Amino acid sequence: MDPRLPAGDAEVYWLPSLDPRLVQLVGDTSGLAVTTTSDLPVRQVRRADEGAYSKLGLPTGASIALSPADLPADAPLMALVPLDASAPTRLEALAHLWRILLGQSSGPPPGDISPSRRERLAMALRAADGRQASATRREIAEVIFGPDAVPDGVAFDDHHLRSRTSRLIRDGLAMIAGGYRKLLKP
Repeated sequence: MDPRLPAGDAEVYWLPSLDPRLVQLVGDTSGLAVTTTSDLPVRQVRRADEGAYSKLGLPTGASIALSPADLPADAPLMALVPLDASAPTRLEALAHLWRILLGQSSGPPPGDISPSRRERLAMALRAADGRQASATRREIAEVIFGPDAVPDGVAFDDHHLRSRTSRLIRDGLAMIAGGYRKLLKP
């Protein structure tokens, strides 16, 4: 990832142990595969120590695959699916990639974050930023929900937005402390 890019523009690739939506491709050892690396609809490739990360398919609903860096262009492919707690998500990711290879509508990637969840995560990070900048709960609530939504004086002490702001702060701080990795798990 290029640290000079804004977060929204950076392409992030996770290790297979962290992101079960990443499809691991290897050279076929069964003799059954017909799809080769040259058949993949690659949009972007990023080389790393662990191999080549490829974004496949259309920008919306793309699939990400990791293959060995030294895999020849005409090598028949097979996928590795570890039988771990994330196996169902890994299988969904493989089915998603398969639909892309067949030219079918692939839909959103498995485990994609819904727009409402994405909005809540953004609010949680904003709340944590406010807390780390020594803002009060009231100040944080006014920034997130608008000053007109937050009641004046002691009425805020029993208001639902105070509790909601507290939960956002707690969840944002937990994400900053490493909990963001949970977003990758089913």
